[in-house]
Amino acid sequence: MHLFDKSQYKRVLRDACRSAREADGSEICGLIIDTGCHLSFVTTRNVSSRAGGFALSRPDVRRIAAAVKTLGQEIVGTFHSHPVGIAKPGQADIEHAVDDSLMFIFDCTAKRGGLWRIKRGRARPRPFAFLHDARKRAV
Repeated sequence: MHLFDKSQYKRVLRDACRSAREADGSEICGLIIDTGCHLSFVTTRNVSSRAGGFALSRPDVRRIAAAVKTLGQEIVGTFHSHPVGIAKPGQADIEHAVDDSLMFIFDCTAKRGGLWRIKRGRARPRPFAFLHDARKRAV
């Protein structure tokens, strides 16, 4: 089970929905970082010129990768939003993903997200929970 910080999840989802409304359907995007105790979203600039598309900023990715390495953490995947689509990877999402990586998609219409493992050209749904909720169950 993959754990996310609930407050960070809500903030990124809110930003995704705001971007979809205000910027004519533009997507947000970034990297998923394994901090050692939970997964974290780190937003990058979307440098895609195509409406409804995303491309991670290479300078942002290099800067984040250096910080992640220094902290002893690991980049394990990417995230992006679907302004008017379901939280499921499209064929282009799968083709451009690193093999055996995670992909989180925020559905701005339904206001929820989905986690996927991309491996050998296929996307498989993965369960996730919120760190706050997981702590409650352990008590």
